[in-house]
Amino acid sequence: MSRFNLLDEPWIRVVNISDGQMVEVSLIDLFRHSENYLCLAGEMETQDFAVLRILLAVLHTVFSRVDADGIAYSYLELGEKFVPTEEIHPDDKEDYEEALLKTWTKLWEKGSFPSIIEEYLYAWRDHFYLLDEDFPFMQVKADDISGPRINQTRPSSISGKTINRLISESGNKVALFSPKSDKGNNKESLSYSEVARWLLTYQGYCGLSDKTTFNIEKTTWSKGWLFDLGGIYFSGKNLFETLMLNLVLVHPKGDFNLKQQAPSWEFDSSDLLDDYLSGRTVDNLASLYTTWSRAVYIDSSFTENKPFEMYVVKLPEMDHVNPEIEPMTLWRVSTDEKDKGKFSPRKHNANISLWRSFGLITLPNSTEEGQKQVTLISWLSRIEDIVGDMVVTLHSISMEDDGNATSWLPNGEIADSLHLSDYLLTDVAANGWVARINDVVEKTKVVISNIYRKYLRNIAEVRNIDSRGFLDQGVSEMYFHIDIPFREWLESITKNSNKEDTVNEWYSQLYKICNRQAEKVLANSGTRVSLPA
Repeated sequence: MSRFNLLDEPWIRVVNISDGQMVEVSLIDLFRHSENYLCLAGEMETQDFAVLRILLAVLHTVFSRVDADGIAYSYLELGEKFVPTEEIHPDDKEDYEEALLKTWTKLWEKGSFPSIIEEYLYAWRDHFYLLDEDFPFMQVKADDISGPRINQTRPSSISGKTINRLISESGNKVALFSPKSDKGNNKESLSYSEVARWLLTYQGYCGLSDKTTFNIEKTTWSKGWLFDLGGIYFSGKNLFETLMLNLVLVHPKGDFNLKQQAPSWEFDSSDLLDDYLSGRTVDNLASLYTTWSRAVYIDSSFTENKPFEMYVVKLPEMDHVNPEIEPMTLWRVSTDEKDKGKFSPRKHNANISLWRSFGLITLPNSTEEGQKQVTLISWLSRIEDIVGDMVVTLHSISMEDDGNATSWLPNGEIADSLHLSDYLLTDVAANGWVARINDVVEKTKVVISNIYRKYLRNIAEVRNIDSRGFLDQGVSEMYFHIDIPFREWLESITKNSNKEDTVNEWYSQLYKICNRQAEKVLANSGTRVSLPA
């Protein structure tokens, strides 16, 4: 029995601009009124990131096929349900990319989404049921994960209190500070809307603690593609702007623009599983944003606000080496002999502010320096003249793990944000803002992590105390003291700011903060302490 269609039923949490209230809306309502919503407002920021990518997958699919007026591009012939009957011809690549950028521009100038999105979604309405026997959203059918295909007698079971990351309680561990009580199986109970949101989150961040796999040759199993990302995204003054700023309609790596967008909901689950198990290559953003980490089965007879259970089987991991299709992550360069010089996603570090990664995010690509710019920054550079001068919020998001390589249990999220003018992220000239700010960040880190740390080491020697913990705590405290002043300094920079004066203003402020904190430490350390030369 088909129930809870995501197009019509409210399940996505957003904040109204008009009254600041959190409300749940359907997929259709979100696109119809996106300019009236401030932001996504799910239970966790990792959940919002997972939902954001599903919304982007819809936009990539629609506007790779039709323009802002809902007219199919002349380079494509669309068949049933808006699906292209063939790929873009390589000879049309430049013209097609120009048409895509014109579509993006027209959407931005209008400030709201056209009804063609609804037409596309309703064409695929039967594939957007949360509970369904034939095309359950982001799930498989029971037959897909039964019998000799799997290595256990039955799939792994995931309960409501496990999929709900606000609880994350298994049968072996009790969550002491749960937002839900044990009374009446309350921890196990989920509404339909909660199931939908947590299902998307689970497909992105699941870990490896479940045991059931498919019977295929030895492989690396996925813990969720989002789990390994140092997620990066922009937000604007409303949800429409947020979606548009992250809608990389023209991918900087041009070969991807010739590939047909292929979101998971356009395929039967058995065909998708064949693709996953044969070693798929992801070459389009709609497929990437709707990628699965598990073959998930939810019994369509489930009734909301009752104990919830779903069944899962691990899927192979997507190759992490040089996945250039991914636009929303930090990168690290490999030093291993096998993949030396290649890049893979880099997670954010807990307790390290986003501004300390400014160079990793913004500096241009450099093989020699082992640097790969976040693709979203390249995209922002491309649309900068279209959006004009504006303040954007740069967000970072990662899922922290338990450090156990056999389970990789999600253990809390890492989230931060910076409010700054867009040109501070895109001015990559030799003497531009990107180079200047990165230089300021690196020198600030040297002052605290080297010079101030040496000062603390002298104190530790005089006081004859265990230096490691003392030094780490002192350095962390100094970063804490400069964090808000640095953010305020960054946010204060305008297009007319003089670079030399602005940089010197920060160094003067840094000197005062460091001196003040050093004097406090000195006052509690006796008279035998000397500052480092």
